[in-house]
Amino acid sequence: MSQQRVLVLCHDIQKTGSLIQNPSLSDVQVSIFQDWESSAAALCKEHFSVIIAQIIVPNDSAAMFVSRIQSLASKTPLVLVLPENDGRSILDALKSGASEILFEETFGDLLVATIQKYLRSKGCMLHGMSVDGLFDFCIPVITTTDTNLLAEIILGKLREALGDSFGVFFKEDGGNNDPYSIYSAVGFADDEEAMSFLRYLGKPIIRHAVSSSTVISMEKLKEELPENGGDFDAPRFLLILRFDLESGTKMYVVFGLNDELDAGVTNNLIFLCRQAYLALINSERSAQVQSLIYIDDLTKLHNFRYLNVVIDREIKRSERYHNLFSVLFMDIDYFKRVNDTHGHLVGSRVLQEVGAVLKSCVRDSDTVIRYGGDEFVVLLVDTNSEEALFVAERMRKAVEKEPLAQSMGIDVRLTVSIGVASFPEHATTKQHLLNLADRAMYRGKESTRNVVYMAQPQKFS
Repeated sequence: MSQQRVLVLCHDIQKTGSLIQNPSLSDVQVSIFQDWESSAAALCKEHFSVIIAQIIVPNDSAAMFVSRIQSLASKTPLVLVLPENDGRSILDALKSGASEILFEETFGDLLVATIQKYLRSKGCMLHGMSVDGLFDFCIPVITTTDTNLLAEIILGKLREALGDSFGVFFKEDGGNNDPYSIYSAVGFADDEEAMSFLRYLGKPIIRHAVSSSTVISMEKLKEELPENGGDFDAPRFLLILRFDLESGTKMYVVFGLNDELDAGVTNNLIFLCRQAYLALINSERSAQVQSLIYIDDLTKLHNFRYLNVVIDREIKRSERYHNLFSVLFMDIDYFKRVNDTHGHLVGSRVLQEVGAVLKSCVRDSDTVIRYGGDEFVVLLVDTNSEEALFVAERMRKAVEKEPLAQSMGIDVRLTVSIGVASFPEHATTKQHLLNLADRAMYRGKESTRNVVYMAQPQKFS
């Protein structure tokens, strides 16, 4: 899980480094720079809990230097260190957005205490915020209808308001042998670390989520856990949010806190949670309407429109978390004979039943798509080419042995030809991946049929 991060801009790195060698900051990542280029790069790349800065850009006034930092980290508290008590510079710096002023004369004595103060009081953003300010703060939440994006925004807002801690947005019943589905996570190395955290603490977290908002101490939570259950460097408290949606789905957020929340922050946090709940209700309704666009009328599987959506999503996940996924292209062998012999009503029933067989062969997290006519596409998440080949063979055998259209008084037997391609092993773009899987399938159609072929990566001379 991520540490709290502090950025210090100073003239003397060695001296400042010695000042922060304090046991109270052992769990804090402090980055120290003495040139603006490195400082700007860090501000663009990382999120910091507080910035403490001497003016390191020659000829910059206090106001100019504060504005320079504000342009890259406008929401991060900035403590400006001035060489002397100059009233005009102090006023200009505060007007430009500095949170506090220190002076070089006492900088060494106050540095550690100042860092500790801002790390402890990170939740003060919600203190005394006006109704208009709260609405402005919640606008990104209120205006989002995509559930996955909304989960990211809600965690981002909690991090912005309560500090640079870890958080997970999840629900129970994740499928794929995992008890939870993670919509978004921050402060973890990857999704697997977040899932390990939930496997360890998920049940007591859900058990204590008796209201929309709960704060519980880690000490109390760990009393309910086995002594050897896990090893997580967690903060002192956890904020737990529960959202009960109209469909019956319960979604949860758990977020780390270093201290309990006072009444002022809690009241405003309740407002934020209410807006998040209403946004989740809207996102669920939007998804229900949107799903009609992506559902095949005949088989009730996803249709070809959804293929682009799901592959784009998995490519983004792969780029972020280095996950693998595979695509299976398949075609029913000699399907035209069914329509010619038994008619289109039987053909439609056969397509429905083949789709059901394919669906039974994969996990809930995988996606089965009726691509069109007698062609199907299956996307297997977190699956390499060898594993995908095994699943494809299982599907081929399942279709081969399944008696079809028996409810219509006949017994139809069919086979499928399947092509397999994996990302990023065979291809690193959506179109290339689909083309390779399609070509592999047609190699099977042109040979024996009722066969599985692996993609052959295209060679460039």
